[in-house]
Amino acid sequence: MSWVTIDQEKCTTCGICVLRCPRCFSLKDEKVSVQADEKCCIVCGHCVSLCPADAITHHRMDMNNFEPVGTPVQFPSDAFMRFIRERRSHRQFKKKEVAKTTIQQLIEAARYAPTGSNVQSVEIIVLETDDRKKRLSDLTIDFFVEMGANAAETLKSMPAGPATPARLLVEKLVRYRENMLQAKSVGYDPIFHHAPVVLMFHSLLETSTPKDNCVIASTTVGLFARTLGLECTYIGLLEIAARSYPPLAEAIGLPEGHQIQSVLIVGYPKLKYLRLVDRNRIRVRWE
Repeated sequence: MSWVTIDQEKCTTCGICVLRCPRCFSLKDEKVSVQADEKCCIVCGHCVSLCPADAITHHRMDMNNFEPVGTPVQFPSDAFMRFIRERRSHRQFKKKEVAKTTIQQLIEAARYAPTGSNVQSVEIIVLETDDRKKRLSDLTIDFFVEMGANAAETLKSMPAGPATPARLLVEKLVRYRENMLQAKSVGYDPIFHHAPVVLMFHSLLETSTPKDNCVIASTTVGLFARTLGLECTYIGLLEIAARSYPPLAEAIGLPEGHQIQSVLIVGYPKLKYLRLVDRNRIRVRWE
C-alpha cells in the first residue's frame, strides 16, 4: 500500500511532484500516479509542500503540520551576517532559570534541522538539575585527570627536540589535568561552567551522517537561542570523554548503539560583547 495518495479530482497534472520525486511519482496518459513506500520514500514531505492543488496526502505524516508558507520570511543579508558575527561562545551566565517552555522551543528548532537522507535520528538529553550536571561534570574531569597523569609520565620519556604534533598533544593533556584540578579546587565547574541548561545531542551510529546531523541540529539551536536572549557554547570535552570513559558512558545511559555527537551549554549571558571579532580569512580554491 502506498504511503502517499493523490486526490485525482484536485490534481491538475502539473507534474511538479514528478519533477521533485520521480522515484515515487510518475506521469502517464495525462494522469499522475504514485507508489511511495520504504523502497523510495524518505518521508521528507516535499510532495505535499509543493503541490499547488493541495491534492497529495502523506499518510505517514501529520497533515495538520503542513502550514501554508504565505509570504516567505526575508532577512536583509547585511543584518543576518551581523547576527552571525555577533555570536560568541559564552561560559559566564546569569543565575537565571531557563523556563521549560523556552527549552521546548529550542528542541522544536532542532526538530526542523536537516538530517542526511531525512533520517531524523537526532535525540537530545536535557540536563537541568545541579546534581545531574555535577555528576557528569565530575566524571568528565576524572577522565581528563587520569589522561593527564598518563600524559605526564609519557612526557618524561619523550626525547627533547622540536615540538612535534605528538608532543604538543601530550603537553596539552597535561595542561588539561592541571587546569581542571585547579578549577575544581576552588569550586568552579570547568566542563559546564555552571550553565543552567546542558543539551547533549546523540544519535544511533548506524545511520546516515550521525555526526553531521547532531552538529547541524546543535548549530540551529545555538543560533535560534540568540533570538530568545540566550547564548551557548559547545563542550567538546564531554563528547570526547563520553566515547572513551566507561564510567561516564554508563552514567549518561545512552540507548544501545548511540553516541554523543554534540554538547551545548545554554543560559542567559552575563557578559555583553561590544565589538565584533576578527577571524582568519578562509582559504578558498576556485575551480
